[in-house]
Amino acid sequence: MPSGLPSAQALLEDKTVAFFSIDTDIIQGLGFKFSEGALRALPLQRPSWLTIQQTEVVEREVHAHRMDPVTKTVKELNSAISSLQRHTRQDFTSVNAQIEGMNPEAVAARNFSNEFKAFVAGLAGSVLPIDGANLARQMFDRYFQEVAPFEARKKSEFPDAAALLTLENHAMATQKQGIVISKDGGWADFAKDSDWIYCVKSLDEFVALFKSANPVATGVTAKVSTELSNTTSSLSTLVQSAVENHVAGAYWNAGDVWTGFCHRVEAEVDQAHYVGHQVDLTEIGTWLVEHDPTICIIEVRAKVQVSVDVNVEFFIYDTIDHEELNFGSIEVSRDHEVEVDLFITLRGDLENAAIDDLDPSIELAGGEYDVEVGEVDPDFSEEPYDN
Repeated sequence: MPSGLPSAQALLEDKTVAFFSIDTDIIQGLGFKFSEGALRALPLQRPSWLTIQQTEVVEREVHAHRMDPVTKTVKELNSAISSLQRHTRQDFTSVNAQIEGMNPEAVAARNFSNEFKAFVAGLAGSVLPIDGANLARQMFDRYFQEVAPFEARKKSEFPDAAALLTLENHAMATQKQGIVISKDGGWADFAKDSDWIYCVKSLDEFVALFKSANPVATGVTAKVSTELSNTTSSLSTLVQSAVENHVAGAYWNAGDVWTGFCHRVEAEVDQAHYVGHQVDLTEIGTWLVEHDPTICIIEVRAKVQVSVDVNVEFFIYDTIDHEELNFGSIEVSRDHEVEVDLFITLRGDLENAAIDDLDPSIELAGGEYDVEVGEVDPDFSEEPYDN
């Protein structure tokens, strides 16, 4: 790859770097939330002339990942209806017809495709097709030579190879370098040997290349830091409200639960409660929007403390009747801490106005978190026991 990361001159003056591309693992890590959080802020954080060039490979991978739970749920729903019909001997034909009429898989596929296309269009980019007269030969040459992204001739790396070669061929055709964003070591190894492709491991590392450092940005950062250090300020109140809503609206999964009492135990989160949070004032990111000097994006990270109520059910096996019985359930509480990224948008006279006069708005992407429950046992002191 070109030595190190792109210089400020290469990015902002010479503009030898003209595009970027995001790997599937990054988009998946952000929950495929194109209209929330980091992916939504991206159009205002990167220079307007730096376009996104996504590959058809990544587009299809993202689509497949998003469709998997939809297809699985539809199958489970149809199976549940068939089972209910078998047990109750009721006719569920009308229910099946209604589900078929709604066509959830087709609707989801269309919505997912439109979201991806809108995201790319919002960054003035395009989707590069799996094409090119030499693409197949280039991939197999790398495969047999065990050159990145291939490791020990792993056939599973063919999609990565197709994506990376498509991007490199695009760079050579346009005579402009590009930046790929991926946690995959194969992508980084490919970039090391390329004269056209840089690689960064996260979206944070990518947008950090464009942080504003002029006096206006420095002043805005200082004002935001002062407001956030005062827990009673209007901005701090807005942040707390946003964090509380995030905790209440997130998906909480209970995992790592076990017991020495019976052969099986299940746990499900009932509710998560906001306890407190701390904002990291040492790492405030500031981006002045290139095409509108009255708009600014601020990114701050917060640690959030949460108390999670978990319902735990115990199941014992009846060796006489050879069936599983629900022995009862208990409620337990677990403390949990998560990190969230908050995006604060300010609008107005950034240099002179107070933060309250800059119409601050705050956004967090929806989250999904796993809570470790640990070992649990029934509470025999409670009477009557919940059955």
